[in-house]
Amino acid sequence: MNIKESYRSSITIFDVDDTLVVTKSKIKVINPKTGYSAELTPQEFNTFKKRRGDKMDFSDFQNLEILKAGKIIEWVFNILRRAISKGKPVGIITARDDSNLIIDFLSHNGIKINPSYIYAVNDPSLGFRGTTAQKKLAAFEKFHEMGFTDFKFFDDDEENIAIAKEFAKETPGISMDANLIKKKWIPQFEGFE
Repeated sequence: MNIKESYRSSITIFDVDDTLVVTKSKIKVINPKTGYSAELTPQEFNTFKKRRGDKMDFSDFQNLEILKAGKIIEWVFNILRRAISKGKPVGIITARDDSNLIIDFLSHNGIKINPSYIYAVNDPSLGFRGTTAQKKLAAFEKFHEMGFTDFKFFDDDEENIAIAKEFAKETPGISMDANLIKKKWIPQFEGFE
């Protein structure tokens, strides 16, 4: 396989929140029965255990201005830039629900990638079902259907990393380099409460 063919079968994929950027976006949790309410960062939400009656509000994640005002995680963003500069395909698999928002965010930061390589897995039009990790698995399956077999993946959620590794283990011919972005590597957003 020559280098050009290798690039065609390999792709570097990134999550967005707490992988490429830290924002002030919060998930609001309200339980009308118990009176419980909280505002969770994406990192806190990764380990949050939903209880019966909890209602989730993800509206901050639909706000382009909050996303654009975020703090870029430079060392991860540099991996994305290097892949693009080498002509390698780059993809996004995010729990957000609007791929156009991601296109606008990337464009704001001088990045252009193929819109077909952006999966905002909570977009109802995609028809993905299950947990966020299961929806991200469905996105990996879509990339595989496009002919990609060699994956490099960056995400801050252990469950998403585990499901990516499981996908590679269960799918013949797939290689997966899944990289967990640990909380200690994520810069604090100045003034973040």
